[in-house]
Amino acid sequence: MSNPWFIDEGDFYELETHDEQMRFLLRYAILAPSGHNTQPWSFRVTSGGVQVFADTSRRLPIVDRNDWELRMSIGAAIANFRVAAAHFGFDTTVAYETASMESSPVAAIFVCETCAPNEGLASLFPAIRKRHTNREPYDRQPLEPAALQAVCDVLDANPSTLRLILPRDKGRVAEYVEIAERALMARPAWRAELADWVGHADERKDGLSAEALGMPRVLSGVAPWLIRNFDGGNLQARRDSELMLSASMLIAVTSDDDQISLVKAGEAFELLVLTITRCGLQYSFLSAPVDVDRTRESLRRLIGDSREPRLLLRVGSAAAPAHATPRRPVENVIV
Repeated sequence: MSNPWFIDEGDFYELETHDEQMRFLLRYAILAPSGHNTQPWSFRVTSGGVQVFADTSRRLPIVDRNDWELRMSIGAAIANFRVAAAHFGFDTTVAYETASMESSPVAAIFVCETCAPNEGLASLFPAIRKRHTNREPYDRQPLEPAALQAVCDVLDANPSTLRLILPRDKGRVAEYVEIAERALMARPAWRAELADWVGHADERKDGLSAEALGMPRVLSGVAPWLIRNFDGGNLQARRDSELMLSASMLIAVTSDDDQISLVKAGEAFELLVLTITRCGLQYSFLSAPVDVDRTRESLRRLIGDSREPRLLLRVGSAAAPAHATPRRPVENVIV
């Protein structure tokens, strides 16, 4: 089976039908990030473009009890599709659904050929296959001016969703990370759900590797058992606090609770991390502070937003490269 991360874009120009073209663009959509790499999406090709569905069988009812990350993950896949479509000469518009995820598509992407595709979206196309979450320590150095400007341009374009955390507040955020990690790892049900998605990622084509959690590769086979049976909250808290402090920049992703707001927040987030990648930088999530009510409220007050933070992102440069996480073949997510 071919690796979904290896795509020869020249193959697109050999395609003759609308259906084949949409399926090709979906190969880029499925490279979007998702919580625990659950890939909670499915798609239906239509005469006008693509319908996007939530695959609720891949929910995280403990970690993501309100389906915030699930909806944002779907938004990230939509953003990837639109970037790829612009690169290949298409204009796209998105119609969002307010109805329950169980009863209808989350969104419909309408596609038409154009001689003037969105240049801003198309410019991000090379970053889709290079984008990988890098959970290694960063070098703590300020961003280069050009990279800083590019990232700030995305923040300025999404002021209600992407919020810069001031450098002076980094220490406070690191405290929230430690508090939240200890609280989460003390919950057996939370550890059990995490364990369900760790290990055997290469065989399953989803989930996380042990290395993604900072565990040595030699422990990959026993990682799920270790996570289920041992509260490693203190160790994880210290590690993630250090990762936070090594960042050059911290960004919070906020949104309202409704489905459309969350999907749009996921789109904005993906455009941000594609920009970060295009600039030669790395990023990773530190989601614990937004998964615990106490620290999420503290973070909300810190950034001074009426909306709650949904994701916390660190940005910087890492000496060690990031590695691609597995993906299910596109054929498995088209309904």
